[in-house]
Amino acid sequence: MKKLSLLVLVAIFGLSLILGCGGSKKEGGTIIGKVNNTFQGGGVEGANVTLTSDVSELTATTDSSGNFTFSGLSPGIYTIMVTKDGFFDNKVEAKVENGKETKVDIGLIVAFGGT
Repeated sequence: MKKLSLLVLVAIFGLSLILGCGGSKKEGGTIIGKVNNTFQGGGVEGANVTLTSDVSELTATTDSSGNFTFSGLSPGIYTIMVTKDGFFDNKVEAKVENGKETKVDIGLIVAFGGT
């Protein structure tokens, strides 16, 4: 009986390792990006960033350095649309993988008569 109990405990421990019980598995991926002024340099503050996929749409606004972040994303291909008054819109695609960060730099060009 002791042999059987020990065998069961070893089997349970082995399964917990295989299934990742107690592990620190990261869920979802992250997009970390920066919106830059293509010709004048520097980040673009206050740009509207829209992230879309087949199943969702998220929005963010860039900080004073032009940075934005989307986290907890399901793996897949996302479209990122950036808009800001005085600039031409720009759209790029990014691939998100589970547990990984995807870095994206997006340039905006000043529109005629813009800032």
